[in-house]
Amino acid sequence: MSMTVSLDLAKYRTIGDGDADEIIRKLVEIEGVTFLRQLMPFLSDFQDTNFLNQPAILQSFLANNNSYPSFYDKKMLIRATDFYRENQQNIGLILGLYSLPYCYLGADGAKVLYFSERIRNDTYKRLLETGNFLKAVMNYDHWSEQRIFAICLKVRLLHAAIRYFTLHSNRWNIDWGYPINQEDMLGTNLAFSLIVLRGMEKLSYPVDHSYETAYLNTWNVIGFLLGVKAEILPKNYLEAVKVDKQIANRQFRQSTESQELMSSLLHVIRGFAPNSLTADLLQEQSRMLLGEKYAKMLGIAETNIPNTLLKVYNTTSALIAKIF
Repeated sequence: MSMTVSLDLAKYRTIGDGDADEIIRKLVEIEGVTFLRQLMPFLSDFQDTNFLNQPAILQSFLANNNSYPSFYDKKMLIRATDFYRENQQNIGLILGLYSLPYCYLGADGAKVLYFSERIRNDTYKRLLETGNFLKAVMNYDHWSEQRIFAICLKVRLLHAAIRYFTLHSNRWNIDWGYPINQEDMLGTNLAFSLIVLRGMEKLSYPVDHSYETAYLNTWNVIGFLLGVKAEILPKNYLEAVKVDKQIANRQFRQSTESQELMSSLLHVIRGFAPNSLTADLLQEQSRMLLGEKYAKMLGIAETNIPNTLLKVYNTTSALIAKIF
C-alpha cells in the first residue's frame, strides 16, 4: 500500500464504489426499487449478519468479498480493539462532538446526507446506527468469527443504495462530485481514525505511538472493506495528516446543509443532558475540539461555559456513551 505525497483527489471525487454500485443496479433490475427500499433496515442492522435469506446476488457479493487486504495485521487489530475498549467513553464523546461534525464540514459531501434526509429526519436513529457500526467493527470477536466482512459489506451496499437513490432523485448536481465518492469516503475514514486520535490529544489523553499506528492501520483495513481504494489510504500518521489537510483545503466551507446537519446533531446531543448547563458544556466541548474556525462554519453558537471547565468531561462522556 503506497500513496503519493499529494493525491489527485479531483479524480477520486468522480469515483464511487463500482462493484457495489453494479450490484445495486442489478438488484433493482431483478427485484425492483421497492425491494431496495425494504432492504435498507437489514443493511442498517449490524447484529444480523446472515445473508442466507437475501437474494443470491447479495450472497455472491459477500462470498467474493471475504478476505483481508495485504496490510491487515492481527497484532495491530488486537491493539486497536484494546485501545477502543479502554477508551470507549472518550472515543464516543469525540465521535459525537468532533468526528461527525468534521464530516459535515465537507460542504458538497454533506449534501448527500442532507438530500437523503436520513440524518435530518431521524437523527437519533442514525446516530445509534453509527454507534452500532463503531462498536461492531471495534469488537475483536467479530473479526475472529469472520463477521466483519458482512458488517462492512452492509455499509458498502447501504452507501451504494444511497448513491442510487441520490442519482435518481433529479436533485444531484454532478459538479459536486459522485455521491459518496472516494474522496468523501476517505475523509470519513480519517474522521473515525485520525480525528479520534487528535481528539484524545485535545482532551489531554495523548496516545502511545504503538496504539496510534495500530488504530490507523485497523481503520485502513476497515476502509478497504468499506470500498475505499487501497492506493489512497495513508500508510502512516504523517500521510494521514497530509491527506486530511488536503481534503479540508479542498472541501471544508460554510454551507446551509452543513449547518442544518450540525443543528440536528446538537439538538439530539443536548437532549441527553440533564440540565442546560451540561448541554452548554457539551456544545462548548464541540467548539473546543473543532476550533473556532470550523465551529463558526458549522454555526455552533458560543456559550457561557469557561475554558477551565472544558476538560472536565467525565459526566458528559458518559452521556454520549448512550449513543456511541
